[in-house]
Amino acid sequence: MKLKTIFYFIFFGLVGCANPMKSLEPDIKEFKAQHPGQIQTFQGKYRKIQMAWSGDVHQRPIIFVHGSPGSWEAWVRFLQNSDLQKNYHLIAVDRPGYGGSGAGQTEVSLAKQADDIISVLAFNQSGKPAILVGHSYGGPVVVKMAMEHSKEVAAVVVVAGSVSPDLEKTKWFQIPGQWWPIRNLIPNMLRVCNEEILPLKGELNQMLPDWPNIKAKMALVQGEEDDLVPPGNLDFMLKKLNSESVVKVVRAPHVNHFIPWQHPEFILESIRAVNQAIN
Repeated sequence: MKLKTIFYFIFFGLVGCANPMKSLEPDIKEFKAQHPGQIQTFQGKYRKIQMAWSGDVHQRPIIFVHGSPGSWEAWVRFLQNSDLQKNYHLIAVDRPGYGGSGAGQTEVSLAKQADDIISVLAFNQSGKPAILVGHSYGGPVVVKMAMEHSKEVAAVVVVAGSVSPDLEKTKWFQIPGQWWPIRNLIPNMLRVCNEEILPLKGELNQMLPDWPNIKAKMALVQGEEDDLVPPGNLDFMLKKLNSESVVKVVRAPHVNHFIPWQHPEFILESIRAVNQAIN
């Protein structure tokens, strides 16, 4: 087996960077065929960002932010949800470093990612602040967006979010992934995954003073059998957030990390809960 292939399996199987995307391939193909003009690139604050959208641009926006690695395609079934399409402007982005948002060009700053992604609101015509949905690494990104852009963010749904610095542990095999020539043998997507996860603990520590100041309504979703993001992250958020801002908490027994694909109902219920709270 080639060294490149070995590291490919190490990173997908152990780092926890893998997403079960294969089952989404027919949905992605269908969306691209039906909405060819609704996958586009715009200029963020720091770089060009790719997005895909559906629904009504005159309705409140929902911005979906994927984990590490990933792409807008992770949210394709939410973009195709007919009930959501009737009531919202649905937007899914490629985070900086992935897909059409500068693939391979890692951005470790959560603040810069937040600034780039919030720029997508220029495409919405409702004038209403957004609901944000972030999964895994997308969790701290949407929380940072709420901290830095409070006027533009009305509510946040954090799904299995890696937000606690104390629970963010570096695994032994992540360090060699930074060494030359090993880093050159790893597929770009996995290299970016490793490069942004390694400094995440420091980024999360910088966020600590701002948690009590979050004004957005919050829904928190966590699987109790999540082997990739410790369930203690939900308890961390409940301690840090103002209790009045938390409108829904989902602790899902016998559920793993891949909630968007295996249990989308938890996210849909959370969207309804935060929407009711802000209307």
